Amino acid sequence: MATVTRLPDPPAAYSQEYMQKLLSQLNIQMRALAATSAVLGTTLNLATLPTAAAGLRSGEVWRDASAGNVLKIVP
Repeated sequence: MATVTRLPDPPAAYSQEYMQKLLSQLNIQMRALAATSAVLGTTLNLATLPTAAAGLRSGEVWRDASAGNVLKIVP
């Protein structure tokens, strides 16, 4: 799991240095959110997956209950 860094506390008055640090931290967090990597875990609950592809984006997983709870990926 990615580590979330605490954003810097704001100064009492506007500071260009603070804004640069803040934007830098936000950019780091956004890159971490956008990065793809393997997911490791000890449990997986598939019962809460959607049961239809309607409204899902391409690549998202859903559970087809009418086909014996087969996992499907939206093309």
